Amino acid sequence: MKRLSCCVKTFLFILSLAIPASLFSLEYEKDIMPVLVAKCADCHSNESGKAKGGFKVDDPDHLLGRLTKNNLVVPGDWDASYLFITLYRPPGHEDAMPPEGKGERLTPEEVELVQRWITEGAPIKGVTGEKGEMPESIPAEPEGMSSNAPLPTEWTNREGKKIIATLLKVENGKAFLRMPNGTVHPYPVENLSDESRAKLSE
Repeated sequence: MKRLSCCVKTFLFILSLAIPASLFSLEYEKDIMPVLVAKCADCHSNESGKAKGGFKVDDPDHLLGRLTKNNLVVPGDWDASYLFITLYRPPGHEDAMPPEGKGERLTPEEVELVQRWITEGAPIKGVTGEKGEMPESIPAEPEGMSSNAPLPTEWTNREGKKIIATLLKVENGKAFLRMPNGTVHPYPVENLSDESRAKLSE
């Protein structure tokens, strides 16, 4: 019986080696966080004391809490996730992260790792969202990500509260902002901070 058990264990071990790694779910803490900490922690971490855009790469609890509040990461939907879009943008693009001259960019392989993690439902602390599909390859400008397409942006009101939303248009003194859930809110321009109002004319 012991010999049979040993053979079974050996077979399962060999089988696990033969299964492509892509079939195993990625985890934020194990697979993604080390990459982002290595290259993004100077501006986005508890350790640095900075959380630009309200994003801290070394705090899984914080990131998990943000998944339901905005489209920083949309589980299963990589091309709607602001995190992926900013990492994917070419150097020098105004929406690229890190900004030019501000740090080391992720390699194409690391960007694809983030993309795959999002597609698998963005598992964080064992919590997994809706899963999507990985493309065989990413075109130069994925659908919905052309250089002229509006992107999610951080907006601040006069009280200092922040949201991430996509500006659709400005009309009759109101900024029409599309929220992560797809709803559109006409927000009074006069209630935006000076910095956010400046973005309206960019």
